[in-house]
Amino acid sequence: PLAVFTANDLDARGGLVVEEGVIVEVLAAGQHPSRPCDQVFDAREHVLLPGLINTHHHFYQTLTRAWAPVVNQPLFPWLKTLYPVWARLTPEKLALASQVALVELLLSGCTTAADHHYLFPDGLEQAIDIQVQSV
Repeated sequence: PLAVFTANDLDARGGLVVEEGVIVEVLAAGQHPSRPCDQVFDAREHVLLPGLINTHHHFYQTLTRAWAPVVNQPLFPWLKTLYPVWARLTPEKLALASQVALVELLLSGCTTAADHHYLFPDGLEQAIDIQVQSV
């Protein structure tokens, strides 16, 4: 890779060996994997970074963020307009919103997120379970 950020003293300039989504070997410059690899990704033109972390998200809001009546509104008018909309959130809409939010996060390099879900209207008492199952 062009560069590798490890946040420690490990030399990973030779790349990483990943098995089933887990880093199993960190290779120093010039070092080769200890075992043959099934696939090789040429990272000569890439920089390796750990996944980013989003510590504050609201997945359900992905479905209304570009809704014309609230675009460019200050926070409290925005909330006042959207709470009645979010009160009609269904399990299907929450599952879709969660999937969209997670795909967008992954596309931006974020691999860990904390969703601050606090809306539990009638029919959505199992919201957290719905989100977990939608992944």
